Amino acid sequence: MSTEQVAPLTPETLTFAHIKAWTGDEMKKYMAGPLRQAIYDVIKTQSLEQVEAAAAEQTARDQAAAPQPTAEEQQATADAEAARIAAEQAEAARVAAAAAPKKIVLDYQVKDEDGNALGRPTHLEATSNEEMIEKMKEAHVQATRAFHRLKRQKVTIQQSQPATPVAPSMTDAELIEAAKDLKSDDPAKIVEAHRKIAKVEIDKQEANAAELRRQERVSQEFLANHKHDFNNCEANVNMVAGYFNEHKLPWTAANLEVAFEELESKLAPVVPVAPVPPANPAPVAPTPTAAPVVQPVVTVPAPAAALNPAPAAPRPGVNGGIVPGQNSGSRPAATPQGLTMAEIHSWDGPTMRNKMRNPQLRADIERVIAENQTGKRK
Repeated sequence: MSTEQVAPLTPETLTFAHIKAWTGDEMKKYMAGPLRQAIYDVIKTQSLEQVEAAAAEQTARDQAAAPQPTAEEQQATADAEAARIAAEQAEAARVAAAAAPKKIVLDYQVKDEDGNALGRPTHLEATSNEEMIEKMKEAHVQATRAFHRLKRQKVTIQQSQPATPVAPSMTDAELIEAAKDLKSDDPAKIVEAHRKIAKVEIDKQEANAAELRRQERVSQEFLANHKHDFNNCEANVNMVAGYFNEHKLPWTAANLEVAFEELESKLAPVVPVAPVPPANPAPVAPTPTAAPVVQPVVTVPAPAAALNPAPAAPRPGVNGGIVPGQNSGSRPAATPQGLTMAEIHSWDGPTMRNKMRNPQLRADIERVIAENQTGKRK
């Protein structure tokens, strides 16, 4: 306390000089006593600049009077503050780690039947089982979409590749000329024209036979690859053939796979064949007793035909017995009796070609022409 404050202060004797001389602790003491209101009244009579200046002087006196910490105390204070900050950061990290969701990771590699990797490995991350299920579902959806895009691409590729044409042995002009030669009076020209026309028909038949063999090989390959998941019954074969007709696809292995994938849910499933017991099982040996017991031989009737028998040979194409390029088969026309050379001469080119397509009629025409050349028949 200042040396000026000898007599006890009262509200009547309190001045601003007393207040300016007080330290911070003295100010707190008088503010807590009966001089509180008197202090307010004295401060009100002063200007703001005087009050702020007095407060600044009081703060400076307090700082000068306060004991200064030593270097060791300052270092200890700094270390304590650093430790406090590190502890707060560690606690914040622990709370954040506890609050963060745990991660579920799924890694796998798709492989083929031989164990070879297909595509890239799959890596999925989730924070819950529900999220992982949704991501697996999305991965399956995308894979299915890609597969169906690939199937549609296969169909387009097969459609864009026309069948290899068979080079005709004769042009239309040559066929017309050969048809005219059939009406010639020269037997040599008639025979030569007949041979040319017959060769055209033979070339067509060989091309058709080669195409049927190719289709049969394709069908056998497909059935060999789908022994356990394709029921080779008439209903399924007709459904696959209808798919090829609808999309106008060539009979290829790739297109068969596409048709199978598209129709798999509609096809009749493969029915497993139950094992059949032997027709006449061996009788059980009787147990030795006082009197031998005769064991009757049970005869089991022959089992019914299997529900899903495999045919001797797969159907080669959409309609295996129909010549490619035709929509239906036709019965061979009956060979006319008493065919004459005059009748052959009366035919025009299209009629002659149509007659020569029939193997039986062609043989009869050849016989009549040969007899005419030797003079046996007119």
